[in-house]
Amino acid sequence: MQISSNSSKFKNGEHNNEDGSSLLKSEERYKNLVANIPGAVYRCTCEYTDAGELTRTMAFLSEAVQEISGYPSSDFINDRVRSFSSIIHPQDRKNVDATVKKSVATRTSYILEYRIVRADGEISWVYEKGKAVCCEAEEARGKQEEQGEIEGFLSAVVSPVSPIANSVCRVVYLDGVILDITERKRAEENLRNTQDFLNAVLQNLPISVFIKDAVEQKFIYWNTASEELFGYSRDEVILNNAAGFLDSEQANYLQAQDLEVFATRKGVDLPEQTLELPRLGKRILHTKKVPLFDDSGAPKYILGIAEDITESKNTETELSRLAIVAQKTQNGVIITDAQGCIEWVNEGFTRISGYVLAEMQGKKPGDVLQGPETDPLTIAQLRSALAAGVPFNQEIYNYKKNGKGYWVALSIAPIYQENGELEGFIAVQTDITDRKQAEETLRERENYYRCIVETASEGVWMFDSESITTFANSRMGEMLGYTVEEMLGRSLFEFIDSDSRKIAETYVKRRRQGISERHDFKFTRKDGSHLWAIVSATPMFDAEGEFSGVLRMITDISDRKQAEAELRQTLKELEFEKFALDQSAIVSNTDEFGAITYVNDQFCEQFKYSREELIGKTHRLVNSGYHSADFFKKLWSTIRQGKVWRGEMKNQAKDGTLFWLDTTIVPFLNTNGQPHQYVAIRKDITKRKHAEEAVRLSESQLRAKNQELAKALRDVHKTQSMMVQNEKMVSLGQLVAGVAHEINNPVSFIYGNVMHADDYFKDLLKLLQLYQKEYPHPTPAIKQEIDDVDLNFLLKDLPMLLSSMKMGAERIRQIVLSLKNFSRLDEAEQKQVDIHEGIESTLLILQHRLKETAGRPKILLLKEFGNLPRVQCYAGQLNQVFMNIIGNAIDALEEAMETGQWAEGEQAPIPYCPSPTLRICTEVKYEQDTLMQADSAVSDASVRHPSHIVIRIADNGPGIPIDVHERLFDPFFTTKEPGKGTGLGLSISYQIVVEKHGGQLKCHSAPGQGTEFAIEIPVGKIVS
Repeated sequence: MQISSNSSKFKNGEHNNEDGSSLLKSEERYKNLVANIPGAVYRCTCEYTDAGELTRTMAFLSEAVQEISGYPSSDFINDRVRSFSSIIHPQDRKNVDATVKKSVATRTSYILEYRIVRADGEISWVYEKGKAVCCEAEEARGKQEEQGEIEGFLSAVVSPVSPIANSVCRVVYLDGVILDITERKRAEENLRNTQDFLNAVLQNLPISVFIKDAVEQKFIYWNTASEELFGYSRDEVILNNAAGFLDSEQANYLQAQDLEVFATRKGVDLPEQTLELPRLGKRILHTKKVPLFDDSGAPKYILGIAEDITESKNTETELSRLAIVAQKTQNGVIITDAQGCIEWVNEGFTRISGYVLAEMQGKKPGDVLQGPETDPLTIAQLRSALAAGVPFNQEIYNYKKNGKGYWVALSIAPIYQENGELEGFIAVQTDITDRKQAEETLRERENYYRCIVETASEGVWMFDSESITTFANSRMGEMLGYTVEEMLGRSLFEFIDSDSRKIAETYVKRRRQGISERHDFKFTRKDGSHLWAIVSATPMFDAEGEFSGVLRMITDISDRKQAEAELRQTLKELEFEKFALDQSAIVSNTDEFGAITYVNDQFCEQFKYSREELIGKTHRLVNSGYHSADFFKKLWSTIRQGKVWRGEMKNQAKDGTLFWLDTTIVPFLNTNGQPHQYVAIRKDITKRKHAEEAVRLSESQLRAKNQELAKALRDVHKTQSMMVQNEKMVSLGQLVAGVAHEINNPVSFIYGNVMHADDYFKDLLKLLQLYQKEYPHPTPAIKQEIDDVDLNFLLKDLPMLLSSMKMGAERIRQIVLSLKNFSRLDEAEQKQVDIHEGIESTLLILQHRLKETAGRPKILLLKEFGNLPRVQCYAGQLNQVFMNIIGNAIDALEEAMETGQWAEGEQAPIPYCPSPTLRICTEVKYEQDTLMQADSAVSDASVRHPSHIVIRIADNGPGIPIDVHERLFDPFFTTKEPGKGTGLGLSISYQIVVEKHGGQLKCHSAPGQGTEFAIEIPVGKIVS
């Protein structure tokens, strides 16, 4: 063995031959010792650089280092080729240097495990243990002279005892050993991988696996399936026993069960164990427990495996119930074997056929139930289906036990085993004898109804599959100005102008798809005028299910269309007048008891109160005390009689300011003619009253102050001008009050009298039915008159006519109420409101755009409203947001109807919906507040508080391109055609939601995926 060292130098002339011989022997012993030490032995010096870093230089290194690193030891001595630090892995070098530096500073041993880069490029792990050796300077020098460096190093390696360090000690060198631990590291890594694999297997098993210790029965392992089965996480269960999450009775039962397992030293299998879990309720488990013992045979663990069988037990119960249902159902049920022989029949079969199970068992149903009038073709089809083992559904004529025939709807299905082999058949028969008799009666009356059609007051129009007229009654020809002969053989499209042709083609396609519809449509008469009608279209199919034509019932509604147009114009004019009134006068509304329900901005400005301070209060709040009680008594007496009151009142503002108002109070009457609310229209006449007071004062002082006469005259002229203007405003108030009164009274008159007319008609109908019962054979003259007036149709149509009139009057009332609710645009203060009311009002105003028209089909409206709290917000401004977004959604759906591009796929807000659909959802978002128990560090269940409300408005239109999406809320940006949009709707909506309410307005859309706008509004203060 070669020893590489630079410390085996001897001073010439200082030792004799005997000392040299002794040293050689010591060195030989040292070589043998080092050769038998596992690993590489080293000695190195250490020095600090100017930067304060500690460097190690190998003074001695045994050749075992070559086996470890692949480099010979001579390469590292005095850093001849490379330093030892250079082969330490770069990621470990800093830690090695720091540990050695600390050891030198504290004069303590150091132990390291780190990686080195071998000469062949491989990475190896090494273990290094060493210690800083230090001594006093003089002692170290004496020992070096007496022993020589090699023998001194040997004594240091052999003996772990170092000289005691004190304040005068210094580090002389570092001694240590380096061992290759690569194989050990690989084994540890393999062990970790194996443990991870086994743990992953247990964690992913579909059944619960848990382990408890034998002493305290605390859980030490809890897999993922256990968390799902018991409802507790691993962190909640580990190091706790069952008492931590089960009630004491169940916990004690499980503990006794575990002790019994240890006592018997055998595993137990509990096929059905019921536990009441606090978080998941009652569960039924199949549990197995196995005791585990240590080498001495003492109990150490208990291994548990549990499987949730709740659903399977419930399925068993459900199957039992189904068996009872099959037995008790009104339909007849038959079960046969594969050859068709009866094995079981239920009570329903016995009730229908008269045969009991004992009479039918082992027989084939056809041998017992079929007879001479049973259709042979149906029997052949039945036998063919049974032979092929396929389902059979048909109507068949059978015979009861008493010989009486009856009709049944028979449905037979084969029953197959798991291996695919036919096991038998189950047949369900439903008695349809009454239906068959009704069909026969219906055929007998077909001719009778054909006569009715010819004399009907509605148009009856039939077409073949190519939309060619095949039948039209005389009323249909009369409505269009043609004779029946002129209409036959002509296409539907010859009676339609070019504007309506496209929508008519759409309707024809929908009829071919089997869709029945009722819609308004515009036809062209022979003279070129237009006929508006309600069309009830029903597709017809032949016996093979092929489309054969369309039956259309036509009702003339031209007069109604004209009335609707006039009503829309009237409502529009009323809206303009209301706006003008709000801008020019002080307006307030009160209920029948005088409580304020509405004030405009000018009212708040005049009286110095906010809306919140006024709503719900009476006008006593602004009473100045100037007028007597008799004054107000006469006022209330007038308006309670439904009359308009006009006068001048002196009021007081919140800051004490007194002023005069010219006041007009208009009562609004309900359907009973009684006032239910009052509208007060006021004009500030304080200046005029002051002028009048000045005139009176001037008259009293005229004799003494003639010099003020000219000024008084000028004041009089000025006052007169103001009075003229005031009279104009009074006239305007009267006009508005008159218009409101005139609209309310006719609507109330119509609505109230329709109900009486309905009652009168019912009485007449009852009398007519009684007459027909008492005199079933009228005279020829009466019979002729019945045919002339088409009495049956009249009796059928008149209730629908009255219902339509009531619906129209109710619709007008809803529109007026909706306009009042929606006209909150001038409210400047926040209020706590019901968001659903604003949405419903907006939808009511836009209802005409959702209905089916001559130009397009109906837009389906889906409302999914959550339970929302009242929200502090600017209600009128939010109504404007709803109007803008819902209006845009309808525009998008109308575009989709023209282009045929609908949202598709699961990513769409309304997936797989082929018709135009608008969906409005509302929900509540919650914030999570975790409460801490006073005696525990475990958090209690989270308490949910509403933080925001969310309104989602979605459509299944063509969606919004990405480049448009980025500019969606920019002012004046629009994709609509010129004249159809200003580009301000979404920009204003964004400002209202985000800036005014501190909420969020988001759009989720992509081409072909539809569009959804999400509005989030903070809840704020909540009112119960």
